[in-house]
Amino acid sequence: MEIINQLLVRIPKWIVSWILVFLDATAGYIVLKNIFIQFELDFSVSSVFVALQIFWCFLFWITNLYSGDAQTSRFVETENLIKLTFFIMATAVFLIGIEVDLGPLRSQYIIRYWIFFSSSVILIRWIVRTIQKQLLKKGFGRHNVIVVGTGENSKYVTEKLLNHGQKLYNVIGTIKADDEINGDIESMVINLGNEKDIKVIISKNPVSDIVIALDNMDHEHVMKLISTINGAPVSIKIVPDLYEVVSGLARTEQISGVPLIEVNFQESSWSSSGMKRLFDLIFSFLLIIVLSPFFVFVGILIKITSKGPIIYSQERLGYMGKPYWIYKFRSMIVNAEEKSGPVWASDDDPRVTPFGRILRKFRIDELPQLINVFLGQMSLIGPRPERPYFTEKLKEKFPLYDRRFRVRPGITGWSQIKHPSDLEEDDVRQKLRYDFYYIENLSLNLDLKILISTIVVVLSGKGR
Repeated sequence: MEIINQLLVRIPKWIVSWILVFLDATAGYIVLKNIFIQFELDFSVSSVFVALQIFWCFLFWITNLYSGDAQTSRFVETENLIKLTFFIMATAVFLIGIEVDLGPLRSQYIIRYWIFFSSSVILIRWIVRTIQKQLLKKGFGRHNVIVVGTGENSKYVTEKLLNHGQKLYNVIGTIKADDEINGDIESMVINLGNEKDIKVIISKNPVSDIVIALDNMDHEHVMKLISTINGAPVSIKIVPDLYEVVSGLARTEQISGVPLIEVNFQESSWSSSGMKRLFDLIFSFLLIIVLSPFFVFVGILIKITSKGPIIYSQERLGYMGKPYWIYKFRSMIVNAEEKSGPVWASDDDPRVTPFGRILRKFRIDELPQLINVFLGQMSLIGPRPERPYFTEKLKEKFPLYDRRFRVRPGITGWSQIKHPSDLEEDDVRQKLRYDFYYIENLSLNLDLKILISTIVVVLSGKGR
């Protein structure tokens, strides 16, 4: 029953996605054939079409341009298509401009192809999305929603969802929370049961979204609900408090004027497609080769200025919570934790060597972790890896701490450039918020933004 319900939710989106693939391929072939005829090119249309279409399909897929969701914005999709196709076109023209041999390709062919192909796929999406939005009004493709809560907050959110301008949402019922005495929403939608049965209720209904709208949005209670729902194939949305909206720590979306935080347990296409790993592999390999003379120079200075090994290794927990050994240039005295035991480093830590302070200020001590990245134990960008000793303690204090293990830990990351030091528990709490933001918004654009920000931090000497 649960599988059938989920298929009822997913199949309409799959159909739309495959329609987009077919129409894009058709438009691509027509545009390509006309260009071949116009310029009287003498190489095979079919072979070029197949190669190009595989390339576009893969690129559109990892950038979520084959989304079958009816709520996809036509304006945002158009902007993304123009930026993506223009970047590819401009890169090809640039390579030709610097006399890189691209076979029979010429700038005028590429520009003409880009103009007509990008115009075609944009037009296709406007037509498909417009049809989708018309079908929504007739009840096809709507999101089936269950609202957790039966009080005033739930009633307000339910009204907004039911009155959504594009009729995107169908509220099939509510779930009574444990701390609610009675509900005032039974007249609008049916009550499906109590909080303790939430997973059973989800499995018995073709639901795509769960909206948590309690009158008392106690954080521990909300975390408990999220932990319970975790694993179910649904999107979780939470009515945020004012601080979460204003601070921007959580990604919010507006639905009929109601801000909602989306909690996404699915891996992003940038990561799941393997592109992020490929980016890490190529980038780390090139950096290791280019920086190897610098590594030797730093190693000599470490050996001259203090006693002990050049490279310091320490056990950390990585992807899926698996332990591995992280590599760093040694910036502290040997056996720094022999007397104190495991402790976080402070800004004026007496254990840090004089040369180690320079290494840490410019984050040079982190560079050997490029080896961890190359081996697949880390990523260039991700949450900072923590030691098993601290992880066990943090998991007790912070619900869903394990969510950090959904992605590979990184040399740098959103939390590192926003809040660089762990000096006390509040620092950990703040950095955890940044880590969750990164996991929820993981994308190529965000990774590039973090890389650029890291370079600025390193060059300015604002590292810890």
